[in-house]
Amino acid sequence: MKAAKTAAAAILVVFAAGSALAQNYPSGDIRYILHVKPGGATDVMARRLADGLSKALGVNIVVENRDGGSGARQMAQLTRAKPDGQTIGSVTASHLGMFQQTGTYTVDSVAWACNLVLDPYLLVVRPESGITSLQDLVAKAKAAPGKLSIAGFGEASGGQIAWLMFADAAKLADGDINWVPYSSVGDAVVATLGGHNDIAIAYTGLVKQQVQAGKLKVIGVMADNRLANFPDAQTFAEAGYPVDTSWQQFRGVIMPAGTPMNIQESFCNTVEQVMKSPEMVKYITDSDLEPGYMGPEAFTKFIKSQDKETKDWMAKLGVTGN
Repeated sequence: MKAAKTAAAAILVVFAAGSALAQNYPSGDIRYILHVKPGGATDVMARRLADGLSKALGVNIVVENRDGGSGARQMAQLTRAKPDGQTIGSVTASHLGMFQQTGTYTVDSVAWACNLVLDPYLLVVRPESGITSLQDLVAKAKAAPGKLSIAGFGEASGGQIAWLMFADAAKLADGDINWVPYSSVGDAVVATLGGHNDIAIAYTGLVKQQVQAGKLKVIGVMADNRLANFPDAQTFAEAGYPVDTSWQQFRGVIMPAGTPMNIQESFCNTVEQVMKSPEMVKYITDSDLEPGYMGPEAFTKFIKSQDKETKDWMAKLGVTGN
């Protein structure tokens, strides 16, 4: 009985401390640590969100780019920060692959505060590449194994797993098309534009202008339906290569592990309102993003499911790290 009373008292102390923090939150500038280089899709969206949050919360949102290691450099900073909501980080599906590869971090290393949007993957080529469709890509790869290369973000990233899902559905052998990792999706797109690679796996926001200018061509999208910006581009399934379209790039916000739930909820309630602003709604629509807001509880449940799928695919395809 005494032990139970002691435990209950401890819980009340923690709850009271968390409540006091939430009432004074935020207490100053918020540090927003990104795992990507400036200029990419995740960076652009984070900065738009930061502008909206700054106005809504009345504090500065200081954005820092800590790219490297598919998120490992950012995680080193985030996990050392105080769990008081004054430090937040960007997160995408690529973190899950990094967790599996390095073994340094897990999904329990951070608090999964809220998800923002879902962003379907797509494959692009230069028109002069001679690749006209997904079927054409597969045929060329099988006719000349190892000749073609695809550019994407990092090793074991969300994009690489999406590509491996497609390769598996298309019955491409390991090495039929070479995977070339870059430090950002933006870099991968630039390299493909420059002719250094034949294909890139990217998102609408990063290729829309180049496609409209005729410099890139979308040959397939990993979604249930065709995208409004690229109505002529087939889905993978339409081309005969069905994949699990629940695997999409997600963009969310994480906090140091141990951040009180009421602080996470307070912050994410503001995020949800900012995401509904006319400016953000227009950005989401123009970028072919899918609204996908989730609060702490729903986001954490979603991540646990995605983490399991990451493990299963990496084991299945022989790309498991440490």
